[in-house]
Amino acid sequence: MFKKTIFLYLLLFLSENLLAQQSASLRAIDRTTGRSFVLNAPLNEEVNFSKLSIIVKYCYQNPINMEIENYAYINIKDLQSNELIFMGWMFSSTPSLNSLEHPINDIWLLKCNDKQ
Repeated sequence: MFKKTIFLYLLLFLSENLLAQQSASLRAIDRTTGRSFVLNAPLNEEVNFSKLSIIVKYCYQNPINMEIENYAYINIKDLQSNELIFMGWMFSSTPSLNSLEHPINDIWLLKCNDKQ
């Protein structure tokens, strides 16, 4: 019984640390006005920008002793056409590699934010 209890506590501790990234900071540009915004998108919660719905499913930052890299799995839906226009990974170190390039908006990952 004691070993099971320790195992459960250890499992809870590790899962808490693995899921420590609680939100993602995204850069969003409205091309019609030329204005730039920083969006804070909590994991698994819908954030609306312009006519887009953004849901960050996963966000991870490498430990500090490694090269700084953030990556996030993001779904972006166009609310006007009700179509999924982006579904995939974004990387903070190479925003041009896999960002959302939309006729009206550009969105890319800046960083993952730690749990507070």
